[in-house]
This record gives sequence, structure tokens and C-alpha cells, in this order.
Amino acid sequence: MLRVEHDCEIITEHEDIVFLSIYSFYEKMFNALRRFMMASTRNPGARKHLRSRVSIVAEKRRHLRNYKHIIHPFSMFRHCWDFTMILTMMLLLLTVPYYAVFEARKRLYYWTALKNSLLLFCCIDIVINFMTGYFDKSQNIVVMEPKKIMNRYVRQGTFLPDLFGSLITDTAFFKVGEEYRFIQEMASLICVFRVFSLNFYMSKIADEYDISLATYEICVIVFWILLALHWQSCLYWLVPITTTSFYWPGRPADNFWLHEFGLWEQSKVKQYLSCLVRAVSVFLSAGYLRSKPETEEDLTLVVILQVLGILTIWILTARVKLFFKGVNSSRIRYQGNIAELKQYMRTRQLSHSQQSRIVSYYEFRFQRQYFRETEILNTLSGQMRQEIRMHACRKLVENVTFFNNLPLSLLSRIVALLKSEIFLTNDVIVRANQLGDCMYFIATGTVAIYTSSGKEVCHLEDGAHFGEIALVMPDERRVASVVAIETCELYRLDRGNFVRTIHPYPMLWERIKKIAIERHEKTIILNMQ
Repeated sequence: MLRVEHDCEIITEHEDIVFLSIYSFYEKMFNALRRFMMASTRNPGARKHLRSRVSIVAEKRRHLRNYKHIIHPFSMFRHCWDFTMILTMMLLLLTVPYYAVFEARKRLYYWTALKNSLLLFCCIDIVINFMTGYFDKSQNIVVMEPKKIMNRYVRQGTFLPDLFGSLITDTAFFKVGEEYRFIQEMASLICVFRVFSLNFYMSKIADEYDISLATYEICVIVFWILLALHWQSCLYWLVPITTTSFYWPGRPADNFWLHEFGLWEQSKVKQYLSCLVRAVSVFLSAGYLRSKPETEEDLTLVVILQVLGILTIWILTARVKLFFKGVNSSRIRYQGNIAELKQYMRTRQLSHSQQSRIVSYYEFRFQRQYFRETEILNTLSGQMRQEIRMHACRKLVENVTFFNNLPLSLLSRIVALLKSEIFLTNDVIVRANQLGDCMYFIATGTVAIYTSSGKEVCHLEDGAHFGEIALVMPDERRVASVVAIETCELYRLDRGNFVRTIHPYPMLWERIKKIAIERHEKTIILNMQ
């Protein structure tokens, strides 16, 4: 039996951040808000990048201790806010051009209130971005220093487009007369700068939920084309009416295209749909125009939008090529391998639970990126391979007390002997009463320790180690079973390799032996109880 269902019997005291019981209602609400802004296991980004529950709890403690006024990027608040802003910006970019062009002659108070409310949300979004940390993928750490957050958002982020796209332009026309209402509505079109942050938020959500690249690219391309056609439709109505007067537009001249269909007296729906048909025809060079543009304004707009349509086709073609050959090739090959794996599992008629576990293993092992690690390492020098191993095991070296005060040469040799293994939830890592020939170090994850009688005695987490008895007592059987509570990455150290490496260091050997014997005696006592 390789798996067991773990039914926790341990009441842990430090499972999560616990706030003191306070009777004040406002203080309870404040603490609930603070918890809402801290890293959460419910955030898919936290599960993907921090990987273990212990790492998430450690991140919460670091947040609470040093950065109380910063919003964690893997908090549920940030996650919900991202969805809120996607909906807000979509609604803003769809409604503003329509009402600014087709409803400009009417004073709709409900629309003014809605528009300014959406822009207010965009302004709040800028403030929240200045207060939210970010995940540095190059160093695999969460950055929450206010200066670094500000510099990144201003220099590398979308701050300037966000600033222009969030301007509540109605405030500039607060005291002007009714004759400036059309200019007031035209000024609202500056919200188009919000497309940059909308694209960023959508790609962020797609990354967190690991949406396949093909699905994401298709959906994004279709969305942007539809949004572009929507704005073009509004432009086809805007240009003719602005030729009469920019303050209070009226009926355009008879040589404009819209009189060809008698659209000026038609309903708003028919006006918009006619403009949409014209936009699609010109943008895609479909040629569905009953007559050539006669006015300079209409001709200029048609030429500009047709050129933009051609450029868009070229850009999409180039993007598809980059999609298959560029920076996304690793993820595409990974998804191809997963598709091949799923086909193999269906052919072998594996159960659904087995298929899910195998896919979970691949996702944890490769982080949804395809690479041939052995081939890559074989092309590097021994020194570079050693540096990569030390970097990959840096958290392990920092957290495991077993490695404290070791000579660098010995530490490097031990790290080179470690072999990475991944265990999924409920996998049995070590079974009691079996002969042991290795010990394990926990890089990420949590394991449960059971006595030979089946009693759960404790949990071990990131930085802990177990099985060292097998290194110093060759003929001794395992005295405890170890089960993975969550997906764990462990490093195995075999007895033969360890003995050869530790032989020149007798004092260290005695120290490890002492630790092993103490643990062995405690476990025996627990088994007897």
C-alpha cells in the first residue's frame, strides 16, 4: 500500500496567524480586513508560487511583522480586486464611447453617475497598486518594500496610462454651460488608456489559474478585435457630427455616408449596427461599402482604419509565430506533453483519481514549463552545476539545523549528493518496520509522523529532516511511518554516499549519531505508550 488517507489527530498551535479575541466590533472588523489583505491559501497565486502551507504562514508572519500597511499580492483582497477591476474597465471601455457619441445630445444623469463611479474605481486602483507588493519571479520572492513597489509601478508598470485613463474629466466642466456638454463627453474618451492595465490584469488572472496559452491567446485576440470594432463604430458616427459643430453637433452634410441609409432619423440601435457593419468592412478590408467616401473627413478615417486593420493582421500573424517559437515555446511543449500523457492514461484506462495525481505531479515538478534538466546540466561546467545545486537548495541550507556550521566544502559535497523527490498528498514516504537506507530533508511541504502502532505524534515542515537513524544504524528498522499531508518536495541522502562523505569529519558524525539516537529513544517510548 503506497497511500493512506491522512486523518489529522494533531491539534496544531501555529497553523496560522491568530489575532487576539477582542470584544470591540470595529477592532474585529479591522482584524478581519487585515487578514483579508494577507497571503491566503485560497489565492491560486499563493499555491502556485509559495507552494506549501508553511511558506504561506511564514509569509503572513513576515507581512504582519514588517509590512502591516502593505497589501500582499497573494491575498484574497488583491485577488478579488483584480476581478473587480477587469469588470470595471471592460464596462468603462464599452459604455463610454457609445454614450459619448450616440447619446451626446441628451443629458443622462444616471450615465454621468455611473461613468464617474467607474472612473473613481480606477483612481482607487492606482492607490491600491502603490500599496500592493509584487512577486519577483527572477528571485522567487515577494517584495513588499514601499520604495521598490513605487519604483516598479512607475518605471515598469502602467502608472502613466492608468493616470490618464482614470481622470474624472467631468470635474473640469463643473461650472461651464450646457453648450460644452459634447466636449465634456469627448474628454471622457481618454479612458482608452486603461487598455494597458486591463491587458495586464487579464494576463495575471490567466497565469494564476494556469489557463492554457492557446485558449488565452484566442480569447484575448477575439476580445481586443471586438473592442477595437466597437470603438471604430463610434468613430464612424462621431466624425460626421463633429464637422457641423464641436460644441453642439447637429445634422451633418448630405454627402456623408450615413445619409445613404437615412440613419439620422433611425433608432440608436440601427445607427450603431450600421456603423458596426461599416467598421467590420473597412477594418477587415471586406469591401462592403455601397459607395466610396465623398468627404475628406470620411475618406481620411477610412484610410486610417483600413491601414490599422492591415497592421493588426500582420501583428496577429507575428504574434502567432512568437506564440509557437518564442518565449511561450516552453509552456506550449509542456502542454503538448500533458496532452500526450492524458492520452496515454486514457489508453491504459487509469482511474480518474490516478490521472489527477499524475497530472498534479507533473504540474508540481515542472511548474507548467517544459525543460530537459539533465541535458541542460550536462552542457555546463562542474563549477556551474555546483552553483545551481547550491542555489536550488538555498532555502534548505538556510532552514535545516543539520547544515548549520558545516564547512563549505563538506556542505557542497552533501548538497551534490542530495536527490530531489516529490510526494503527493497521502503518499507514504517511509513505512515503520522496514529497513532504512536513507534520510530525507523537507524542502517544501508538511508530513505527518506515525508510530508503528498507528498513532500520529507530530508534523514536520519546511526545513525539518527525518530518517537519520538509517544513516547511523545500518541494521535498524524504521520506527515510524511518514505520510505527506500536502504535496512535498524532499531531498534524499543515501547512507552509502553519506558515510563516504562524512568519514573525514568524526565530530560531525558523533553529533548526527547523538541526534539520531535521541530521536530513536523518544519514538520507542511513544510506541510503548
